[in-house]
Amino acid sequence: MFTIPFYVAYNTQGFWLKSNTYNEQPDVHFIYEYLVMMETDDIEAPVICTSFQSISAAVEEYNSCPIMKVREDDFNKDGKYDKLYFEVEGLVGKRNVYEITVVLLFDYKLRSHSEFQMQSLGWIQTSSALGGGRVDITGDLRLYQRAPLGHKGRDLRYNTTVVTAKYPHEYTLFKLLSGYAQRNMTTRIENVYSVWTRGRDTEKPFVVGLELGYPEEIVKYKPGTWQVVKVAWLQYLALFYLSVLLGRKLKHFILDNRLVHNVRCYPWKKLT
Repeated sequence: MFTIPFYVAYNTQGFWLKSNTYNEQPDVHFIYEYLVMMETDDIEAPVICTSFQSISAAVEEYNSCPIMKVREDDFNKDGKYDKLYFEVEGLVGKRNVYEITVVLLFDYKLRSHSEFQMQSLGWIQTSSALGGGRVDITGDLRLYQRAPLGHKGRDLRYNTTVVTAKYPHEYTLFKLLSGYAQRNMTTRIENVYSVWTRGRDTEKPFVVGLELGYPEEIVKYKPGTWQVVKVAWLQYLALFYLSVLLGRKLKHFILDNRLVHNVRCYPWKKLT
């Protein structure tokens, strides 16, 4: 009787809780580290705007972005930003822009269970065969996990710079993204929509406008020992109670219907 509930719970999966999830609004801040590349019809004359120190000097001749605007809003007043507004203007002259690449760096924190902090990255690339005078992009910065977090403690293993190259010759965009993708915890920009606007005066800059949301996340974590025991114990008790009820009903059915030979005795009655 006591082993049946354990056998059923164990063989129907989920008896020992190996991972669990919780919802949390991450604490995200744009750290003003960025890379914006505008590919034009002149292959040898792109526009590259960046604050990455390792390559800023090497691309100084292509840096033609005099104005950058950044704003982060907290709509529900919970002390955490909900959306980023990023805009940069590139002086491209008579050249047409056909493709843009944007890389932004963030400080990303989770505090509900374990205290997790990392420097994360958001990457967007969009293009238009016709080119244009402006591109507007919207998307969400989402958390991607290869492994669950711990249930308590501090986790700062990824709280290091994403841009590891120290010299320009060590830097390539693919190498940056490839190294970042090896992490167990990353962010990526999803739910992306872009609109290219045609027509631009040659004296006006090409404008890149980006609206990036910071939505609530479903975070995976490893439960603690007491939570594992609690969940297993509750499952066992529920199944044990059901097995007792079913056992009693089965016993009464067998005895009442004389399916096996039995003698009913009433201890309060005297035998005659």
